[in-house]
Amino acid sequence: MKELFSQIDSLAGGYKEFLKEICSIESKSEDKEGVDAVCTAVCEKARALGFGVKRRRIENAGDVASITYENGGKLPPVCISAHMDTVFAKGEFGYPPVKEEDGRLKGPGVIDCKGGIAVGMLVLESLKRAGYSERPVKLILQSDEEVESVNSGMETIRFMLEESAGASAFFNCECREEGKLTTGRKGIIRLYLEVKGRAAHAGDYFEGRSAIREAAYKIIELEQKSVKDGITYNCGVIEGGTALNVVPDICRVYIDVRIRSTAEYDYAMSVLEEVASHVCVEGTVCRVVKISDRKPMERTEANVKLFEHINAVAQKYGFGEMKEFYSNGGSDAAYTTLAGIPTVDDIGPIGDNYHTKDEWCDISSIAGSAKLIAASICEMRKDF
Repeated sequence: MKELFSQIDSLAGGYKEFLKEICSIESKSEDKEGVDAVCTAVCEKARALGFGVKRRRIENAGDVASITYENGGKLPPVCISAHMDTVFAKGEFGYPPVKEEDGRLKGPGVIDCKGGIAVGMLVLESLKRAGYSERPVKLILQSDEEVESVNSGMETIRFMLEESAGASAFFNCECREEGKLTTGRKGIIRLYLEVKGRAAHAGDYFEGRSAIREAAYKIIELEQKSVKDGITYNCGVIEGGTALNVVPDICRVYIDVRIRSTAEYDYAMSVLEEVASHVCVEGTVCRVVKISDRKPMERTEANVKLFEHINAVAQKYGFGEMKEFYSNGGSDAAYTTLAGIPTVDDIGPIGDNYHTKDEWCDISSIAGSAKLIAASICEMRKDF
């Protein structure tokens, strides 16, 4: 382990520069050219280091890839994962987009989730240099995680599940809060209520049927059903009406629903249908239109077992005690959990303010997270 940690320390500075390089390639989920450029940069580095590279072209999203340290190990493989896409359009961070100050990197994706890519590559290279040979280790790169894999029609999820099939553990390198690891996450349903009424001139107000007024009733009714630490219904965007002097005949309310289990998924959908069917403004109708969903990452025995293993390793090698964390945000780790693969999330570098222009990454945590993952891999029993 001393040799492994020494390798990580010696390589960490280079991976800081690598992270700056791939974060400077701006890659919003819908920007296939940008996401593909990140994929190319990582794959080229992996090939130069002698790793196996499988890249799959995705028609309507960025390409995906898996990078394998094939070391001859006969035990089930271990998988690490991160995504290449971000939520930021080109130019939002100015130029250069990545800045370094006071031990931090600031820029698009430094922790969500290109910092995870740097950690994953650092783990692979350090394990190879240290001569680890018990299990193949694979880094899986996703390309449309930020949009629930809608752009690819879930093809990126299918690729991830194909590449991780039979794995003994799955480390998803989203950003980490110090001392915490995630064993469960909420799922997300994105949809809209479409209300239709009857248009009329504002001077003939009572001849019309206001879709916006009906939508307002539904927003209040639905949001009142939100429960702290349970299902939440956030009506985040409203579109409706045509002109100030016209009774609006259509309105759409876009909703983000967060759920903890597949049972809550079914319940939430039934609530939405109930609210849609409840008419307050006579003459209006409403329908529910689903845009996308991401299943919840439920807290399973397999996930807890992997967490307990990592926690024991963390204490053994001086990283301190880890606490289980439950996240209200969704991630692709839900799908490996559903596939029965022991999964822990949020084990990437430490940072905060993701999805904002103040996103930052603690540079020293790149090596710290790599050590925690690499040590956890090396310490796995043969029956894990």
